[in-house]
Amino acid sequence: MSVTAKDFEPYVGLQGKPLKAAMPLEKDTLRRFAQAIMDRDPLYFNEEYAAKTVFKKLVAPPLYPAHAFRTAADAPDPLVSVQEDPNADGTAGNDGMYFGLDPIPMPFKRLLNGGNEIEFFRCLEVGERCVAQAKYANIVLKEGKNGQMLLVDIETTFRTEVGDLLLINRQTLIWR
Repeated sequence: MSVTAKDFEPYVGLQGKPLKAAMPLEKDTLRRFAQAIMDRDPLYFNEEYAAKTVFKKLVAPPLYPAHAFRTAADAPDPLVSVQEDPNADGTAGNDGMYFGLDPIPMPFKRLLNGGNEIEFFRCLEVGERCVAQAKYANIVLKEGKNGQMLLVDIETTFRTEVGDLLLINRQTLIWR
């Protein structure tokens, strides 16, 4: 099935609904995340140390907001999807790319991460909840030596519930 650039024009600028993290950042979640990324900065777990910094309290590493969206405790088990569909990836839609955007219908099946550009504004503090909103910033259909490919730029803005800007992630996805 061949597609044209016009097929994708209606999606450029399309914004998803804001997606709220299941819960605010908790101290134990922050501790486990810092351990997982092997970052022993006391800013993430030592309240006395954090109080003497510019942050004044415990904060998450700068990239944490992109990982704050996990399956809620009362949500269906995401691994059930793998039992029902052997081609499912087990993320239950929490794949870290779309953040509330509906995927674009397309004939391409292979996906490559074309890279991320991230602009940081501030760190998420313990007790704050992250809200993400994504939009299709640009979509380009190109002809490669092995056929068509689709370059999709998704811009996701991460804020606190009160609207403080945390970071903006611009990700390019390459579909073939």
